[in-house]
Amino acid sequence: MSIRDALGPIDIQGPLKAKSDAYVEYTNKTLGPEQTDFMVQSLERKADLRLKRTYMNGVALEDVLSSAPVLTVGLKFLPGADKPQVSRTEQVNMEGKEADQRDALWRVDTAGSLLTQYSLSPDLQTVRTDQTLRIMARAKNQHERDGEYLDQRRLLARSVARKQNADAVTIDSERVTIVNDLRKGSWDLRGLLVEVDWSSLWDLIVNYRNIIAGGGPDMTFEETKSLLETMIEDARRLCIRSPILFRMSTRASIINSENTRYGINHGQFFKTLVTSKGIKEIISHSAAYYNSLDTGSANVVQQYIRPRFLQMIVLLLSFLNNEDLAEIKVFLEATYKLKADRRDVELLILKVVPLLSINPQVFLTALVPAIDGFPLDCGNVDMEEAYSHTWNIIIKRILADGYLLPGTVEDLGRKSLSWIVKWPEDGFSSTLIFDNLQYAGRLRAINDIPPVEVHPGSDCTELTVVMTDDSKYVINPRDLDNIVYMTPGRYPMQETAGAKRCFDLVIEETWLNGELYQAIKMTNEIVHRVNQWLANPRRGSSKMSRLVRRGPDLQPFLGDFPSPGRLTEVVATLELTTLAVTYKLEGRRDSRYDAIQNMARDIRNLRAFIHYIEQRADAIDHTFFSPEKREVKQCLERVKEQINLAEQSRTRIGLGQELSNEPIAKTMYPEGGRLGDSDTWNGYRAWCQEHNGYLQIEAIGSVIRNVRWLTAEVLEVSLDREPSKVFATPLQPVPEGYQNDEARIGDTAVL
Repeated sequence: MSIRDALGPIDIQGPLKAKSDAYVEYTNKTLGPEQTDFMVQSLERKADLRLKRTYMNGVALEDVLSSAPVLTVGLKFLPGADKPQVSRTEQVNMEGKEADQRDALWRVDTAGSLLTQYSLSPDLQTVRTDQTLRIMARAKNQHERDGEYLDQRRLLARSVARKQNADAVTIDSERVTIVNDLRKGSWDLRGLLVEVDWSSLWDLIVNYRNIIAGGGPDMTFEETKSLLETMIEDARRLCIRSPILFRMSTRASIINSENTRYGINHGQFFKTLVTSKGIKEIISHSAAYYNSLDTGSANVVQQYIRPRFLQMIVLLLSFLNNEDLAEIKVFLEATYKLKADRRDVELLILKVVPLLSINPQVFLTALVPAIDGFPLDCGNVDMEEAYSHTWNIIIKRILADGYLLPGTVEDLGRKSLSWIVKWPEDGFSSTLIFDNLQYAGRLRAINDIPPVEVHPGSDCTELTVVMTDDSKYVINPRDLDNIVYMTPGRYPMQETAGAKRCFDLVIEETWLNGELYQAIKMTNEIVHRVNQWLANPRRGSSKMSRLVRRGPDLQPFLGDFPSPGRLTEVVATLELTTLAVTYKLEGRRDSRYDAIQNMARDIRNLRAFIHYIEQRADAIDHTFFSPEKREVKQCLERVKEQINLAEQSRTRIGLGQELSNEPIAKTMYPEGGRLGDSDTWNGYRAWCQEHNGYLQIEAIGSVIRNVRWLTAEVLEVSLDREPSKVFATPLQPVPEGYQNDEARIGDTAVL
């Protein structure tokens, strides 16, 4: 009997329930107002209805206050919970298309949510902070500076000055605009909305809070190691499930944004999970834990923990906008020894966080504004030549700031500017090229932080994973993403111990709201028939004619009830044991609680719409009982039966057991040689000569007097007048026939 069998199954319900309870509490506090009546009204006509709502202390009021100032709101929405959607978004941005305005309800509810900040306390309680007064004061200053909108400026000034209803504002759907660039336009309130995978981001934030709340020394090495590895796993999941966060084109949007929010698009509105300000606060509370890691110790424990913890810091820094980063600049430099100007932080992110683009053009045009703050303008010159020239300029500029980008012999081989990694024919589409970036200045903790490895290397043929029941199996690395995504299918797995038996991990998907879909389909067929009656009244039906001859402002025709999206339950099973259950809405992950809430809202709205149709049908001449009318009534009864079945399905979701939303608890990646390296550092200074582009290095140097390759990845070097030998690792494995190109006797070595 194994130790695991003796101990019995690991209790994961406690941590899962704590995270789930915290999420439910957060969701309950961030719910938007009920809008069933407005939804029904919106189906009375094709055009987007206008909606106004007044908020006081960030809470929606039933009535609109005429005395409350109306804010002009700009929103930028970045959808990105799946890779195809992100790629389409990048393509749309390249084509310069206008942003989708969605509907009035989405714009108003989302804009209203920007009036409130939510954060998690160390004990995972939701803390709500109203920021209406701050927004109004800022808007007043904006109007005074611009000298525009005199009436609006006076109204804002009176609102700020008076005590009664001082924190009341109105959101008008016609003054909320979704744009591609928030820097264009004058806004009282603006917000960047980034769609992410809720579970991986939520887990990352909760686990980070747990580790810094643990107090550092109070946690054992095994506890800290386990929690850090869990956080790294959370980061990998976040990268795989939230691709918009890890696109090069997203960087400029985050950098220049205000009121930056990360959350879920629920159809009715965008629900915020965390904000840039909230993440800033989390980072600022991490000093006590980090300082407990003794920087002067050669302890293997600290060498293991520090770089991994710094990886998480960099990942969180990538969420911060300019304003929030500036507020903790001094803290970052003093605590973490990281240069914290925006340009330096972006270079740090390029090294540590894996960022992608759909093609080299998007990559470079996004890289330039992220580092230099201005867009790339190639004019009418040849694009390939312009990209290569721009790349050379970027590398020379960062060298002037102390950053040197090493490269292999193949990368550096050319006549001029041979020290610069050349722009290849196919270009660069990811930040992998920055993995070995190093800094020669005073605050050089960047050199101690390895890149976050999201996927195993191309030479990895098998991967060991720990499942949620603590069992270990070997899988094909190519199956990892599909398992993380919970993509339906069968995935072979082999035990790592014992008889090493082979099994299939089976992931199956079940449609949950099929009855609701059928009810909506039947309802829309009824709507089409009722509209035909209204458009073609029978002769002699005077009441029907009066209904049709209504004024232009009272449109009697109904629109289709909108589709709620396909909601599915995805279950992962191994050896008849259910390891994970997750929910997906149109392919995007949803929490069980959100799935229940959304389904309840859709059922409630459909019932209200059916009731409205029945009232409209009753308004038709009561003396006219045609077979068509009787058939419609029968159809409505069948719709109600389908709705009842949908309600039963919704109830069954709530009775399910709380399980992990992914079968893999941990991925055991092959350890690279980047962590725990020697702390020895020899300072140097490097610069580029303006007149000829030559690289000049002022550093400790020596001549190589002997070279011996131990493996394709390690060489032993003997230096002139140095008794000890130096072991060097090339940037990539070097085949035997090419090793003489890397290092040979007589070469100058810079130490």
